[in-house]
Amino acid sequence: MIGGGSLGRGPLSAPQAYALGHRLRAVREEQGLTRGQAAVAADLFPTWVSQIEDGEIHDLETMRAYARALGTRITVPRTGRMRRL
Repeated sequence: MIGGGSLGRGPLSAPQAYALGHRLRAVREEQGLTRGQAAVAADLFPTWVSQIEDGEIHDLETMRAYARALGTRITVPRTGRMRRL
């Protein structure tokens, strides 16, 4: 699991999206997947995967869907601090 606590739905702050996107990139790379392969698994456009991993997409539900496709899940604490559990 990535993160801790729960924020629910809604947009992430820029620092949250950046931290989460980079962690999702690390998960994808640990699995040996290319962005294209991850995009197919997540049913997303490859450009969206790039934007998620670069922290440019702030939509929590989109990021959660991507995380599920990578076999993990995310939660975001109310404080804005991200941590791996």
